[in-house]
Amino acid sequence: MPFITVAHQNKCKAKAAKEKAEQQALENHAVLFADNIAPQSAPTNVEDSAASHEVIEVSLDRDLELLKERTNIADKVDLKRQLLPKYLPFVKKYRESGEHYKNLVLVYCTLWAMDVEDIELALDLAKFAVEQQQKLPHYFKSDDLQTFVAESLHDWALKQYKNNTTASPYFDEVLELVTNNSWPIINTIVLGKLYKMAGLFAEKAGDQESAFKWYHSAEEANPRKAGVKTRLEALAKKLNKPL
Repeated sequence: MPFITVAHQNKCKAKAAKEKAEQQALENHAVLFADNIAPQSAPTNVEDSAASHEVIEVSLDRDLELLKERTNIADKVDLKRQLLPKYLPFVKKYRESGEHYKNLVLVYCTLWAMDVEDIELALDLAKFAVEQQQKLPHYFKSDDLQTFVAESLHDWALKQYKNNTTASPYFDEVLELVTNNSWPIINTIVLGKLYKMAGLFAEKAGDQESAFKWYHSAEEANPRKAGVKTRLEALAKKLNKPL
């Protein structure tokens, strides 16, 4: 028994040392960021801007390694929440500068904001990133940022639906971006999910006409796989509408 206790104590000490080292790394990165990325005034020429971009990408690579080391999802989310304030000033300067280049810092901030469920921030960044035609990092199955964000927003909205709370105005805004083709999405599964979600919210609000329309759109987008057949048939009978 004493050996087990000692081993447990050593394990706890090792964990504490690792967490302390990670925190120190974060602080060191923050110092690096403050010294090199956030000077008193914005870069005055292309060379300065490029140098700042290069330094912050080095910092981003280090922080992505820290994220990889964390296996617990809650720990990852907590770290992303800590990292966002570090990189958002750079993103703000980038947006204000009028520059346009492949910007993974912007993309990761968008993804992290979604992961920590700061939906207002995530959507604001996403609209700008999509407008610039920014792409997802290479290890994603697709580089289509708007489709990924739309599906992530759907998943968040589904949680709100199950918790009997609203997903407005954010889900409504994404739905509008998709339906007016500002965010063109060709993935039929994602389209079906979005339209079904819209139907669920409409039906819960008592708007059967809108619910029928959205379920019909879901079925058209992803025939026989949208998961709306039963609801669609029931509403068709209530509203005396053909399928």
